[in-house]
Amino acid sequence: MSVTHRPVRRLRPHSEELFDDDLTVEQGLEIVIDDVPYAMTMRMPGEDHDLALGFCFTEGLICGPEEMEGMEHCAGSMGEGRIFVRLARGGKDRAERLARQRGQVSKSSCGLCGKGSLAEVHADIAPVTRTTPFTAQALWDLREKVLGLQEVFALTGSTHSAAVADASGEVLAFAEDIGRHNALDKAIGKTLRLGLRERAHTVLVSSRLSYEMVLKAGMLGAEVLAGQSAPTSLAVDFGGKLGMTVIGFLERARMNVYTRPERVLHEPKAG
Repeated sequence: MSVTHRPVRRLRPHSEELFDDDLTVEQGLEIVIDDVPYAMTMRMPGEDHDLALGFCFTEGLICGPEEMEGMEHCAGSMGEGRIFVRLARGGKDRAERLARQRGQVSKSSCGLCGKGSLAEVHADIAPVTRTTPFTAQALWDLREKVLGLQEVFALTGSTHSAAVADASGEVLAFAEDIGRHNALDKAIGKTLRLGLRERAHTVLVSSRLSYEMVLKAGMLGAEVLAGQSAPTSLAVDFGGKLGMTVIGFLERARMNVYTRPERVLHEPKAG
């Protein structure tokens, strides 16, 4: 269950009321790779297999679902959970190399913890070679479509969302979570599980655009990363190096295109 209820006392200048408020469930999930604890993340329960798949992929542990031999979920007594991931040989080799580089267990699903340098991260990501034009209106329409999918946010107001779409604006995968990294890992994991990676064109997130979000979108091979908030300087610089179109402040009738603007087709309306 992703939503629970707690009593709350709401105060206003001239009134107060008691009622049960909807809250997003937050629980821990430990990701165990071949019997070795690898990462702990706080997440909204649900779609844990997609989360683990997307996490392993964006961490560089696997190149695709075929390099995972299986996953097993185990719920704890306090609501926390563990997911045990079994890697095939190629994944095992990468996991062992990354474990030596990290030297510690990550406490965040950021994709950077324990990496020796940014150069190590860059080495895992190939630049985008495709250039598929799309209209600004298509991206505005996609934003409205994704807003309509945010069922938990509509109840609680406390989740992030992430969506992967193709060049026509069709949503291939969507996810919500309390963590922006988790939401994106879930959406990427779902895209991989459904065998839709080759169609992935646009990644749309509800959060700010940080370096790690560019990293995850870049691992997927997305041409476009768009967010409803602002990008950071490193996100723009890294996105530009990858040949990715980075778009911030995506609103109903506005967007800021920071890199590779030639992908976005737009003819301003007169008046």
